[in-house]
Amino acid sequence: MIFGIRGNIFKNELASIVQRLVKGLDKEGIDYICEIQLANLVKRKSGHTIKKDHTAAEKELVKVCDFMVSIGGDGTFLATAKLVGSRNLPIIGVNLGKLGFLAETATKDAFGFIKKIIQGKYIIDERTVLEAVSISGNSASRSLFGVNEIVINQNEIVKTIEISVFFNNQLVNSYHADGMIISTPTGSTGYSLSAGGPIVFPKTEVFILSPISPHTLTARPVILPDNGIFKVKINSRVPVCMVADGNDILKLKAPAMIEIRKAPYKIKIAKSLESNYFKVLTAKLLWGEDKRKKSRY
Repeated sequence: MIFGIRGNIFKNELASIVQRLVKGLDKEGIDYICEIQLANLVKRKSGHTIKKDHTAAEKELVKVCDFMVSIGGDGTFLATAKLVGSRNLPIIGVNLGKLGFLAETATKDAFGFIKKIIQGKYIIDERTVLEAVSISGNSASRSLFGVNEIVINQNEIVKTIEISVFFNNQLVNSYHADGMIISTPTGSTGYSLSAGGPIVFPKTEVFILSPISPHTLTARPVILPDNGIFKVKINSRVPVCMVADGNDILKLKAPAMIEIRKAPYKIKIAKSLESNYFKVLTAKLLWGEDKRKKSRY
């Protein structure tokens, strides 16, 4: 069993955390491969040298590992998911960010959790992925894949755009808005939540359609089954972007048509046996917290 290690190299504490982790893995004889840029950072910051046969370039990392260890915030996790793609590798999210919905494992628990994985004491949580492609006539551009969401918004010009959304070829609604978010249940606590969307349990087989700042008082988020196909028509003649998880961007010329559906693969997350989604909500979003119990004044 080989563990691939990558992380957000812009986090100041990353080098020391990886140093402690690899020392523990070396001591226990656990196989790992560290992303080479991260290995260089560890050597530069801490003086600890990771052996060359324990390092690999990022794209090679996912070809030889059985698990991926993603050290950072949820953004780092999403970038790791993009790297993993359809390879079916479980991801261990180690939290160095602010929230950590996807990166649940605390840094102090990372080594211990890896030992539990070797012992078979873990669960795999599968998450739906969105696939989006822009369509122009009979030709199609490259696909974008999003674990959290696909966002369509205006590019550079601060102006509302006219968007018509179809589900299984039926018109859902037409909007004048800054853009549109089509989110998975995983992404319901991300950008969609900020745009007024609902919190949706990750195992629910739905997508959430949320307009961004619609120029109307009646446009509301809509929940639709995830076995259908969205077609999003941008009617305004202004440049637009299609963005997947905030880290993959495709610029489009409007008018344009975008097709969005469930991807043919899922992302796997390795979690502890004690993992509880509602406890995460409580910890990260203060879910259900009643401040009246803390003070009467």
